[in-house]
Amino acid sequence: MKKITILLTTALLTAIGSNTASADSYDYKPYIGIDYAYSRTNAFGVRPQHHTGYLRLGSDYSKYFATELFVGQSTQDTNRVSEYSLKTRYQAYGLDILAFLPVYGNFSLAATAGIGEYIYKTKFSAADNHREHGYGYRFGGGVKYAWNNHWQTRIICRHIEFDHLKGYNHALEYSFGIEYHF
Repeated sequence: MKKITILLTTALLTAIGSNTASADSYDYKPYIGIDYAYSRTNAFGVRPQHHTGYLRLGSDYSKYFATELFVGQSTQDTNRVSEYSLKTRYQAYGLDILAFLPVYGNFSLAATAGIGEYIYKTKFSAADNHREHGYGYRFGGGVKYAWNNHWQTRIICRHIEFDHLKGYNHALEYSFGIEYHF
């Protein structure tokens, strides 16, 4: 299985590399973006729902690839666990790599993978505040639309798998973003 994965990855990168090499030289285009995200987390046997604002700084390397740094802050959510209430919120920051496949006109399919550090603040009604931090491995896909050379919008759904976060398993995140390319 590893050999097949390596062979397919090499073939894909070679195909994309030959397409980008034959195109005219591409100027790096830095951009800034903001996102609204809705997420459902699997934590402590309940499903907290968070509304999160993200700020993104990125750069397009071609019409096929981009990287970006992100930082986000969520709202607080309250759930009932037995006779206790569970309040959660989080902060996140990290790096995403994006790949785009132009499909029609200004529409592109998007795939993303990345890693972030997530800092969850948790409070049980019967205990003190608890702060937990760990990594989130982010994988997702969506669609992107370019309005013109500067303004673009995108919708992305991500699965986030947590590591080293006690009580937190994974999250599903839906985001809508607007970005300005310089």
